[in-house]
Amino acid sequence: MRRLINILALFILAALPAAAQTWKPMGPPGGDVLTLAADPSDPQRIYLGTADGHIFGSTDAGETWKLLGRAGSSADGVVTAILVDPRNPKILLAAAWSRENNGGGGVFRSEDAGVTWRPSGLDKHAIRALAQAPSNPGILIAGALDGVFRSRDAARTWERISPEGNEEIRNLDSIAIDPHNPEIIYAGTFHLPWKTADGGRLWKPIHDGMIDDSDVMSIAVDRANPRRLYASACSGIYRSDDAGNLWRKIQGIPYTARRTHVIRQDPHRPQTIYAATTEGLWRTNDAGATWQRLTPGDWVINALVLDAKSHGRLVMGTEQLGVMLSDTAGKQFRAANDGFFHRQILALALDRDRPERVLAVLANAPEPVLATDDAGRTWKPLGPGLKAEAVRRVYALPGGWLAALDRGGLMRYDPGRSAWQRIGTVTGEPAFSSEVKEPPKKGRRIPARIVRGPRPLNHVVLDMAFTRDAWYAATDDGLLVSRDQGVTWVITPVGPVVLPARSVRISPDGKNFWVVTLRGMVFSRDAGSTWSWHDLPLEAGGALRLDVAGDKTILATAGKGLYISRDAGSTWRQAANGLPRAPIQDLAVVGDIFLVSMQTQGLYISYDRGATWARIEGTLAEGRFPVVTAREAAAIIYAASSTEGLYAVELPAKLATSSSPPPSP
Repeated sequence: MRRLINILALFILAALPAAAQTWKPMGPPGGDVLTLAADPSDPQRIYLGTADGHIFGSTDAGETWKLLGRAGSSADGVVTAILVDPRNPKILLAAAWSRENNGGGGVFRSEDAGVTWRPSGLDKHAIRALAQAPSNPGILIAGALDGVFRSRDAARTWERISPEGNEEIRNLDSIAIDPHNPEIIYAGTFHLPWKTADGGRLWKPIHDGMIDDSDVMSIAVDRANPRRLYASACSGIYRSDDAGNLWRKIQGIPYTARRTHVIRQDPHRPQTIYAATTEGLWRTNDAGATWQRLTPGDWVINALVLDAKSHGRLVMGTEQLGVMLSDTAGKQFRAANDGFFHRQILALALDRDRPERVLAVLANAPEPVLATDDAGRTWKPLGPGLKAEAVRRVYALPGGWLAALDRGGLMRYDPGRSAWQRIGTVTGEPAFSSEVKEPPKKGRRIPARIVRGPRPLNHVVLDMAFTRDAWYAATDDGLLVSRDQGVTWVITPVGPVVLPARSVRISPDGKNFWVVTLRGMVFSRDAGSTWSWHDLPLEAGGALRLDVAGDKTILATAGKGLYISRDAGSTWRQAANGLPRAPIQDLAVVGDIFLVSMQTQGLYISYDRGATWARIEGTLAEGRFPVVTAREAAAIIYAASSTEGLYAVELPAKLATSSSPPPSP
């Protein structure tokens, strides 16, 4: 199964004193924005919400950003709305729902401008929309998958105002409140819109003129004329001039752009309306009679803020591109992602000799393969020829990059051609019978064997190791070696007894080899001329990763925890003392510091070579971190998040004492 690299972010060494470590963000910048909200008392202050609960803030009208905190836990994830209390700008409310659990989510409250958050009611309700009454900020209306709810005390308490169990007034997607009368509420559902004029005692459908089965994604009430409404649905954009009794479909926006996430009225010109669609940003200057597209058609716009004081300034939240700004009412746009990182990294390669060189493979990005040669200050695309979904892992080479493909084979980046190309031919097959199925008795040596016969390299490469003179690849067909930088490969003499090879590690001097298989581990102390067998604990039979920590210490990840050998693999014990017995994604070693990423329980660190463990806490601590990596020569840990990009931290020298290469057992 493909490695989904949600590598860490920002907080890896929270257990260290603050002065002992500093995280440096490396990017890549941008990503998906779900919602934006401006402080009504200060348009310079804007808040941004993401699909994993993270809240970013800007104090310069969207030019730069800073991660503030998380609204809820990662399970509550998707932030659908942020509100700033006009009476106290430090009070924020956020609505959320969970991708993993339709019963998860709720409303969350911050009283320190987004740094810390706590639940504020409607927990276990998937909140898809949240609105504040313009005439009474203490009144809030929340639209959930199971109905409509109201708070009269700024989200301290809530009451249901839609009939419980009603099959129509459910699956809410949008909420709007009359600017003068908070009893008049409009609710858009996955099906059609509804209205109450008495605070929820009586509801009526308002869909005359709308195409049936219209998912109403946004409703806007004209501030100057509250009887005029705009509604966006999957069937198009509609306008009503009689408070929703009759709707007329607005022409001018193509059918393909019918999914309009947000409708916004210009605060300076009531006749000007903006529509944020799946095919760009559109604007009408005549209340919908005619429309003009302002952006490229392949921009997906999820959120939009119009500056209440500076006419013509637009702040857009997009998919993939991050934040886009315009100071010219949409005539020109520019990216504004300084400090905003919300990238899902599928694969990461670190140049251990030049830490400023990093390669990242991104999901859901217009340019999926990016590299930096200056520690993240700038990133450049590397392509074409390599698709993000085809990559299993990537590796750094002197002056280049290597990618192991999910369906087999290797590709190398050719800087001269600025393209990725397949490499590798297997020059032969092992000259022994494939009937050898059982591992040899413990301690028995396996003599070297020859190989013959060429064929293309189509093996699925699960892991790789590099020495000064050779490349090694762990594959389902065993361990392969190339001595000409990947042009030709031979299967090593270890043979079928280690099929498949899951992980490989080699000592810095190129003499000691460790290869993990599904049934155990083979070891060579003579550069692969002969091999010895070591058993692994039963639970570790499916080990995905192997790391050598020096002084005969070997670490192997397993389906149910981490196993450590202090005698080069002869005996093993399971790591405990604070480390859960649960599936592990990856591990990294820097001197005496061991770092382990759990599949579902965050990140754990040990400062005493695995004797004791502590969970790392922090703003981003809840999440999955399948890969961590380190550059031991400089005592630097590199990590990237499923959403927040890549970070690096240099460890204090006293905590990351270098260990000598592992001696022979």
